[in-house]
Amino acid sequence: MLGSWSIGKKDHSHENRAPKEPVANGSGATEISEESDKAYESLARVLRCLGRHAFALDQLSEEDIEKEFERWARHVLVGTQIDADDSKKPEAGPRRDWGALTQFVNGHRQQEKSYVTRNLQDMRTVLCEFTNIMGRAFVEDQETDQKVTNHLVQLRTATEDGSFHDVKQALLAVVEGISALVDERKERQQQRLENLGEKLRLVEEELGGARKQMTLDALTQLYNRGALDLQLERTAGMSFFSGTSACILMVDIDHFKLVNDTYGHPAGDVVLQQVAKRLVSTFPRKTDFIARYGGEEFCVLLQGADGKLSQRLGERLLDAVRGEGFSYQDITIPVTASVGLAELLPGETVLSWLERADRALYRAKDNGRNQLYLATA
Repeated sequence: MLGSWSIGKKDHSHENRAPKEPVANGSGATEISEESDKAYESLARVLRCLGRHAFALDQLSEEDIEKEFERWARHVLVGTQIDADDSKKPEAGPRRDWGALTQFVNGHRQQEKSYVTRNLQDMRTVLCEFTNIMGRAFVEDQETDQKVTNHLVQLRTATEDGSFHDVKQALLAVVEGISALVDERKERQQQRLENLGEKLRLVEEELGGARKQMTLDALTQLYNRGALDLQLERTAGMSFFSGTSACILMVDIDHFKLVNDTYGHPAGDVVLQQVAKRLVSTFPRKTDFIARYGGEEFCVLLQGADGKLSQRLGERLLDAVRGEGFSYQDITIPVTASVGLAELLPGETVLSWLERADRALYRAKDNGRNQLYLATA
């Protein structure tokens, strides 16, 4: 009895104690771990989404911003350290720096807000100045019209009530007054046009520099996809009206993923930059339009070049790529490329032209890569 009572008393004392924290084992711990993993994955997806849809800021390109968000997404997933050189340094266990992550996201949003606010303010200033100029012109013209009306009223009064001499004097005064007003208005308009022309010239210079930056790919300094789309439309239109030839060369670096996986993404970026330089040296004419199409793919638009000439130039490009390895630090990376070539057909749309060049590129890759394939009609 005493033993039974003692055990019962012991159990009763445990009931009165504060509950213990749950021990991280068993099915409950597994559920908590799964929920944590889902939360990490969701947060990483959010960060990648923010990076993918970011817009370029004053000193940061879209690509740089996306890379930064990607580093933080990996940090959330596996707890890697964040380093400027994009390297992973695993620690003894995942340690996530939530404070630094919060600071990064908050800082980036502040940069975006500052950029948008500043540009909106610039737009408001331009609109305000334009409104003021138009308002002043309208008021000045109204004043001139009122003076003309006053002269005509004086002439009408003299005609109705005055003598012939009064009418003659009033008519001469009206002619002189209106002539002076017309000359004055012409002078104002000429001055206004000169001022607007000067302002437009300055704005054009500023926009020209900004437009060039907006149309360049940040990594390779070639034209970007948006600029290429516009140039393709222009070239197709010019070819239609002038009857000149035009060709597209789609260029893709062979096994580029293997380059990134073997030597790292910084090495891959260097390869892209050096391929861009060899493209520029192979196609040096001012009319040759070279763009980064996306990823490791490039597009060369040749105006006034038929299929035979473009094929010779494409083969020259293949020789330039495979002829000498690409240097990264103290490493030489062998690289080859595949090319799809399509000549614009009479009346062909840009979409069809691009699709034929793209199909030719895939035929070149399917046939063993490191070669050029000419598209058929």
